[in-house]
Amino acid sequence: MSGQDYARFTQRLKTLSSPNLIIEAIGSVNDYQMFRVLLGEASGERKNILITAGIHGDEPAGPEAALCFLERDNTKLLQKFRFVILPCVNPYGYAHNARENKQGTDINRSFAEEQVVEVVLFKKAIQGQRFDFYIDFHEDWEAEGFYLYEGQRDEHWIGQEIIENVEKVGPIDTGTAESDMPISKGVLKVDPGWGTAGTAPYMLHTHSDHVMICETPKVWPLDQRASAHLTALDTALKHYLKP
Repeated sequence: MSGQDYARFTQRLKTLSSPNLIIEAIGSVNDYQMFRVLLGEASGERKNILITAGIHGDEPAGPEAALCFLERDNTKLLQKFRFVILPCVNPYGYAHNARENKQGTDINRSFAEEQVVEVVLFKKAIQGQRFDFYIDFHEDWEAEGFYLYEGQRDEHWIGQEIIENVEKVGPIDTGTAESDMPISKGVLKVDPGWGTAGTAPYMLHTHSDHVMICETPKVWPLDQRASAHLTALDTALKHYLKP
């Protein structure tokens, strides 16, 4: 099945223009370039934020949300934050409407390995960096509403605040699987005990003390799903602006 138009995605990315914006092709995967976007000045005074999307290629709302974030005016945020953004980690999957990469590998289960090209490029793109907050945009085919996973080393959770704001965009999914660890309504725990195969637990082990996975339901229109992701991101950033 055909997927999203990656050439169009790339064109939107390359036409971005704003102060302190750097767009880099960090490698090629099956003839598709993978990009890293740096937004804002790196300094000890600014919080370092990592945003990733498109790890599962058949979840286009994440890359759309990343582009929408980059296309808007973030001047005020850049006074306090610096962003590293990997807007589409699985370009082949994005172009072919596939969860996995061309080799049939689920990238989001492969961070304990070094053989998956997308994982190698991801790790290289953030090598040597610590992030105050990491957020990963995903979608759920089975969910009827938004929910999230949160990992926080000191367990000062902000997920419920995000849920309250996203609830203005659409309903919250409160269902849980047997292995889930609920924190509050629509908020589940990223368990460090999961190891490092998944992206979020890998980041919690190696690069950040606070990680989040946002899940929007496929039954929502694309713009609503992207809006929910951005609402979650903006709520988290507002939290980090507090003295």
